[in-house]
Amino acid sequence: MTSLRDETVALLQQLIRAETVNDGALDSGNEWRAAAVLEEFFEGSGVELTRVEPFPGRVSVVARLSGTDPDAESLALVGHTDVVPVKATDWVHPPHSGELIDGEVWGRGAVDMLFLTASYAVIFKRLAVSGFAPTGDLVFAAVADEEQGSRAGVGWFSENDWATIAADNVLTEWGGARLGGVGSTAITVGVGEKGAAPRRIVVRGDAAHASAPWGRSNAAVTVAEVIDRLQAGAPKPRISEQWIETLAALDLPAELSARLADPETIDDAIDELSAHPDLGELAPFVHAWTHTTVAVTIVEAGSKVNVIPDSGSISLDIRVLPGVTEDDVEAHLAAVAAEFPGLVSVEGDWFSPANESATTTRLYAKIEETLAEFVPGAKPAPILGVGGSDARFYRLHGGNAFGFGILSPELTFSVARNRFHSANERLDLESIDLTVRGLDHLVRNFLSTPA
Repeated sequence: MTSLRDETVALLQQLIRAETVNDGALDSGNEWRAAAVLEEFFEGSGVELTRVEPFPGRVSVVARLSGTDPDAESLALVGHTDVVPVKATDWVHPPHSGELIDGEVWGRGAVDMLFLTASYAVIFKRLAVSGFAPTGDLVFAAVADEEQGSRAGVGWFSENDWATIAADNVLTEWGGARLGGVGSTAITVGVGEKGAAPRRIVVRGDAAHASAPWGRSNAAVTVAEVIDRLQAGAPKPRISEQWIETLAALDLPAELSARLADPETIDDAIDELSAHPDLGELAPFVHAWTHTTVAVTIVEAGSKVNVIPDSGSISLDIRVLPGVTEDDVEAHLAAVAAEFPGLVSVEGDWFSPANESATTTRLYAKIEETLAEFVPGAKPAPILGVGGSDARFYRLHGGNAFGFGILSPELTFSVARNRFHSANERLDLESIDLTVRGLDHLVRNFLSTPA
């Protein structure tokens, strides 16, 4: 029989070659190609795939292996099949070739997240063919449109047909990297995601000829002052139980760890961490995991060099921690605006709250056992994703969702993350082997053990 690794690699290569590029347009993605690959993969296995196409070409496929105990917890393996666009001239090898070169599979989606989608399919098929009888339902879902908000994928299911992909527990992306540097035994497990609240600050001023600026309210100057105020009044850090668990897994020097656990000292400690020869690359992420962030992304003011601008704007990308509400965001920005009476207003009302799953669940315990089985001394390092994934929909529906994988010792968190959406995306065979065998062990263990 072909090994789990080799079967996963072969399927991964086919999925990469399907070129399911999602540029945000509703008619992009073409996930039907990946669906066709998976339908061929499962052909003759006895697995019945449900094909769902809410918009032309935007196809997801789902299969369910019924459990023996209707009261037992169910488990879903959820992977997306779309990938982000590429600039082919930036790549060393063709971005949709799926070539195996020097022990690495190359191509868009190799890391994000076609290797996991392929792993889920291989495991589900093997379990089904072997006659495995799970205690609770096992669901396989290869879904469209994760890269652009999921309106043609899990987001659509959430609003229209949740029963088809529903499960109490989910395994998905954002896990498996070495958090503490090369060879670290601190392995990331995705337990949640920060929320988002994009806003636009609008600034007003007095239009006038630039040759006589005295006494005029210059919108460009006010824009700069507002930015200074935003930087000086950034939200305070929040120390969560999840962050304390991550710190414990990192096994840092006791004094530095204590400072990183204290809201009064963490900002200075992050500065110190940034200079660490092995762990400095973690500093931006440590800051993001412990702070609601307000990032200035677009600044506009003025249209002509000899005119004092009478308007300006500042676009903000705001990412909120669990527990931070829309009211908290509005209050923070209102306090800034109040310092510029009559000159500043805030636009935008979209808010997506943060979400997270508890590390006290049975699935998380099984994840911890699995990591220790495959990596001696391994400790799970629970992290918050700073972007969005399909896990949020399962948490919205009351389920537990965790990002799980086991990457090779060289794939630190920063290295792995830098391959997301980047040129020359690729994944080594050791990571694929560890992940698919770890998943097989975890799924069997979770669905064979009474609650």
